[in-house]
Amino acid sequence: MNIVQENETNYSASVVSIEETEDQQQRWLENRRKLENIHFSKFSEKQLRQGKTSRIDYILPYFIFGLKASFMYQQGLQNARSIVIREHELYFEDLPKAFDGYQIVHLTDLHLDSLPGIEDTICEYLDILRFDVAVFTGDYRWHAYGEYQDNVLNPLYRIFRMAQATDGVFVTLGNHDTHHIFRHLAEMPVQILNNQRVQIKRNRDIITLVGTDDPHNYLTNDAVHALQQAEGEFKIALVHSPELYQEAAQAGFQFYICGHTHAGQVCLPNGSPIIYNVSQGKHLANGLWNHNGMTGYTSPGCGVSGAPVRFFSRGEITRFTLRRKN
Repeated sequence: MNIVQENETNYSASVVSIEETEDQQQRWLENRRKLENIHFSKFSEKQLRQGKTSRIDYILPYFIFGLKASFMYQQGLQNARSIVIREHELYFEDLPKAFDGYQIVHLTDLHLDSLPGIEDTICEYLDILRFDVAVFTGDYRWHAYGEYQDNVLNPLYRIFRMAQATDGVFVTLGNHDTHHIFRHLAEMPVQILNNQRVQIKRNRDIITLVGTDDPHNYLTNDAVHALQQAEGEFKIALVHSPELYQEAAQAGFQFYICGHTHAGQVCLPNGSPIIYNVSQGKHLANGLWNHNGMTGYTSPGCGVSGAPVRFFSRGEITRFTLRRKN
């Protein structure tokens, strides 16, 4: 088990208020369904069933064959399963005093059907961590088409139960998460943020979390509007990918949390990704970054997509400790 920079602090309970309306959720559901129909209409039913929706999907069998032939496959699989806990202590001048020492645990890109059993490791790690709030930024399965099956939903429920925190568990969706998962998530112990915001209060101090729908395949004006309309002195964006970093910075966000890139998953020996899989923000593909005064973090995620291997990258659960500067 790998833990970097262990910092644990106890806090008193806080009050969480959630902005949510049935009309807003129904609007999101209808828009998401339309966008998915447009996206999947580009492929035949056979391609969708086989999970071949990009050029990379056609190359993957040859890539995996090459790894097995060169006896590198098992090492890559072991690398993929060897996730770590990574700690970051971040300083902000405008962090409200009551949130000095506030701890956020972040998980993303679980892709639970890619690495069966990885939920055991994730739950083991969550069990030893203390945190005030847990946030998940999408991609709960690998196959992006059709209904969600028990090999995703059952382990996901276990993880959500283990991630329970004083201030709750908040989730957004990724590009692999079709609208079908919404009804399942609604029955789990989490709060879904589909272009919505939540305020977490401690005494008179407040921080605002804004969660958007996936901007990689399903970007809408509602996601941008949610960022632009967010109020509060300290705002945190929860987005599946870094592709809304400019909009969030313009809207005055202090912190941007995302994933999607897997930090390349299969990288060069210096850690540089071979494939970035983002339309913009390639320089934000991994780790801490800054854009116009906004701090951001792109997590490698817990799981893998495509080939169940990692090379020169590690999956992770991330814990942020927020500190008030000066």
